[in-house]
Amino acid sequence: MGGRARLSIAVSERARRYLVNEVRTHPAHITLRRAVPGDAPAIGAVFDAAVRAGWTYLRELATQPMFTPQDWKQLVDDHAPPNVLLVAIDEIDGIVGYTAAHPDDGEMFLLFVHPAHAGRGIGRLLLEAAHDTLRATGCPEAFLFVHEQNERARAVYTAAGYRPDGSDRVSDLRGTRIREVRLVKQL
Repeated sequence: MGGRARLSIAVSERARRYLVNEVRTHPAHITLRRAVPGDAPAIGAVFDAAVRAGWTYLRELATQPMFTPQDWKQLVDDHAPPNVLLVAIDEIDGIVGYTAAHPDDGEMFLLFVHPAHAGRGIGRLLLEAAHDTLRATGCPEAFLFVHEQNERARAVYTAAGYRPDGSDRVSDLRGTRIREVRLVKQL
């Protein structure tokens, strides 16, 4: 397998379900499935709400939408297989969270949960599903970048087994420079 670890049958089967667009229901009335183009507005709404609630260190910048409807449509388009973009759907409120992963390099690209649904385990559920997908494609390790100031996200990732690897990057959000630390986890 080209140096990639073999997966247990159980892990491979769980991940296969996400890779073939199978819908799965989980406790707490949450269903995970691959995103479709019509999900783009709801994905953007989750992002905007999560940023307003969690990125207060960005002050005024966090109060306004950062991306256009076309940007969200492009995100969905860019995450066709082999990439993955999963949405968490609440049976009453619709899309309440999402995650994106890139199996070609093991990057956990995005993870957001609407603040009205925080603390229900939706983020952990999405993270587990993304990890299953990465494992199924042979990724031995996952990595992500997180804002240095985003203490809640850093705590979630630390609890999931991610650790800093000592590298970072600086991103520019509409003229505001943000340091992001790189976290890694063995899968």
